[in-house]
This record gives sequence, structure tokens and C-alpha cells, in this order.
Amino acid sequence: APSSSDVDETVVMSLVENLGCFTADQVRAAVKHCSGAADRAADWLFSHMDDLDGAIAALESTSVAENSTPKPTTPLEDGDGKYNLVGLISHIGKNTGSGHYVAHLKKEGKWVIFNDEKVAQSKDPPIRHAYMYLFQRSDTVGAPNSEY
Repeated sequence: APSSSDVDETVVMSLVENLGCFTADQVRAAVKHCSGAADRAADWLFSHMDDLDGAIAALESTSVAENSTPKPTTPLEDGDGKYNLVGLISHIGKNTGSGHYVAHLKKEGKWVIFNDEKVAQSKDPPIRHAYMYLFQRSDTVGAPNSEY
């Protein structure tokens, strides 16, 4: 099992308390697997609930194998991480149980609404009330790492 020195125990205990359905050891394994990212660890835990102990065992066996094999080094495209809003999903209706979802995408600097077969320019998209936002990283567009 992962030792407490591998992860931030405050993150582990916060997730144990807030999620309420996982043990500290399970959360610790997920946090370690997700490099300390609490949101990713929570997602990993919920997506492996059907066989959580088996998934954790697989992580531990993979971890042992990875430690004995050198990892290739591909430089990451790091930087300030500047993003532009390029799309959003919004809902038309009284509640999520009834109504309709539509997409608004930015194309050539203008917003376009996609509503089933109907596609039209959207003069005032509901940006503040969107259900999901789509961003594109702008500081690496057109200059991907050739090793990917």
C-alpha cells in the first residue's frame, strides 16, 4: 500500500471526509495515481467503484513495473496556459429533465448555434448560463511538439 509520504495527507483526509464512501487507503492510492490532483482522484475513484480493490491492485503492480523500466522523456509544452473560449453547451427548458441542449461554437470570430438540424449565427450566446464550456489552449496552437 502507498505510504503517507507519497501523497499530501490533507488532500487524502479531505477527500475521505467529503466523498464519504471510500477508505483513506483507497483515496491515498487514487491521489498517488493522479499525481496529487484531488479532482482527478475523485473521478478515478468513482469510475472504478465496480472493482475498486482490483483497480488499486492493478495500480500497485503497474507501479512496481514502471519503477523498474526507465520512462521516455518527451518535453511537455508548458507555459502560462492561455486559453480562449471556443464553445459552450446550454440548455433550453425549465429543468434538466425536460428541454433541449444546444451547442454554441465560435467560428471565424462569430458565434454559431447548433440546434439539431438548424445551424445559425448566434448574436448573443448565453455565455454566463452555459452548462459546459469548451476552451482551446492558445499559446501552443500551431506549434505542437513533434514528438507527440
